Amino acid sequence: MARINSEDIDTLREKADIVDLISGYTTLKKSGGHTFKGLCPFHSEKTPSFTVDSARSLFHCFGCQKGGNVYQFVQEIESLPFPEAVEWLARREGFDLRYEEERPGAARERGLRARMIEANNEAARFFHKALMTIPEASEARRYLGGRGFDRAVAERWQLGWAPGRDALCRHLLAKGFTNEEITGADLGRVSERSGKLYDTFRERITFPTWNLNGDVVGFGARLVSGDGPKYLNTSETPVFHKSRVMYGLDRAKSAIARSQAIVVEGYTDVIALHEAGVQEAVATNGVALGESHFEQLKKFSSRAVLMFDADDAGKGATERGFGMHHRIGLEVLVAPLPPGRDPADVVKEEGPEGIEKVIAGARSLLGFKLDQTIAKLPLDTPEARSAAVRSIVEVLGLHPDPIARHEYVFAVARRIGVDPEMVQRALGDYRPGVDQAGAGGTSQSRDRRLPGHVKVEREALQLLLMYPQQAAPWARSITADELTSAARREIYEAATAGEMSSPAEVAQGLSPEALSLFTELTVDADELLERDLDERLREVFTRLRIFSLERDIKSRRNTLQEVNPLEDPQQHDELFTELVGLEAERRDLLKHLQGVA
Repeated sequence: MARINSEDIDTLREKADIVDLISGYTTLKKSGGHTFKGLCPFHSEKTPSFTVDSARSLFHCFGCQKGGNVYQFVQEIESLPFPEAVEWLARREGFDLRYEEERPGAARERGLRARMIEANNEAARFFHKALMTIPEASEARRYLGGRGFDRAVAERWQLGWAPGRDALCRHLLAKGFTNEEITGADLGRVSERSGKLYDTFRERITFPTWNLNGDVVGFGARLVSGDGPKYLNTSETPVFHKSRVMYGLDRAKSAIARSQAIVVEGYTDVIALHEAGVQEAVATNGVALGESHFEQLKKFSSRAVLMFDADDAGKGATERGFGMHHRIGLEVLVAPLPPGRDPADVVKEEGPEGIEKVIAGARSLLGFKLDQTIAKLPLDTPEARSAAVRSIVEVLGLHPDPIARHEYVFAVARRIGVDPEMVQRALGDYRPGVDQAGAGGTSQSRDRRLPGHVKVEREALQLLLMYPQQAAPWARSITADELTSAARREIYEAATAGEMSSPAEVAQGLSPEALSLFTELTVDADELLERDLDERLREVFTRLRIFSLERDIKSRRNTLQEVNPLEDPQQHDELFTELVGLEAERRDLLKHLQGVA
């Protein structure tokens, strides 16, 4: 992709109204002069912890710690890389971007991808019109009607019918699309025998898949009668990657952000659930549920419910999800369906209440896996129960939360018929992961739990970011090495690197960890009175230097204890002199601080 003109990136960021943008995803209420609060669109919460600062054009959630400027919000909420987020925002704002320094062929590749998307959109319109009008689609219309999908549903989801042979290819060629564009999007293929184009999908019901920008990028196609695979799907193309696209996610993302994702197996299941009011439903595009799908869902919610058919394929898909969700911080549950029925069947036979009941019965993925494991094991002898404990521990050992593991130990011990202590002891041989979940709350409530030196470092950075000119002389009195975390050092270096830029611009170059801290310190920050600022700067930066000196003094003392003054008197004297100097500086600063505190 060509590089977007950097001046345009800055201009667009300043032009875009961050409050107006975010209000499209969550309701914001004014909470101060230039701050707004609302429920976080990235995780489920009952008490608003999501804050938008219109003056600095930044956002920060004090619950999930996400934060940044308008571009980073678009990247998170729309699941887009940075260049595409800039282009998305430019389209929304009606802003023309300039591109520069294209590598050879980049413009042609970009243009070809755009034409493939146009061809997919046109194909979706062609298929939909065919479903609604041509006699050959009558069987498809009857099938969809039997599934409970009437004309209105077909229109909402742009369901279609692929007539066959080369009908679509001829239509696209007449619309000005080239063979390269048609075959590149896998809408048509070239016959090895005749060398002519023929349609990829023939005599099938079509289900268009949209990307998060709202463009059709591929299709699933279902056979209604005759021989052949039940479903065919678009192959990998420059605009369609099965591992990074989920059917229905473009419609479901807002509902998922407010609640949880419901993952089902088929296109008709997604449609049936949405039409029944379950707006969180998504499905994969003809591939097994993989880690990249979980990563995509994690961008919108911290929980996903797998609702698969109660057959071997469904259980296998569920088990494939086990073990990977903990690595990305997504809680995964399983909602088993009645035997022989899929979500669409449940909706048709029992209505929305039936499917809500299934969702309400969702169990943890680990609990589901444990049930499956125990059901396969004999438990009639001491030796069998011992073997069962070993099998169960292999499952329990994958769970990173020691509290959850402890609760599961008692549950499985009762089912196996052994003492919980025996299971706990066997589990002790496994090394569980570390729970990375962070607690919510406000910046102030977390500050009260932080060590003293961390509080001081954070406040020093906050003063530097809020009052760069006034704080600059004090900032020059310390170095980045005196800060005790990589994120704080990164922010210090960004804030002191030349002329201080706007907060939104500084945010663009930070790592994710530093960005979260940066927005936490700047969004909705309490402004200090000018008459107190000089005194506050002197106190905070003095305390920061004292903490740094205390660490150096401790280090010198430890080193000095290891040096024998008889064997190496010169090194001992040098270290002792340094230690005396450090302690003298610390005493002077403490006296100075007592005079201003």
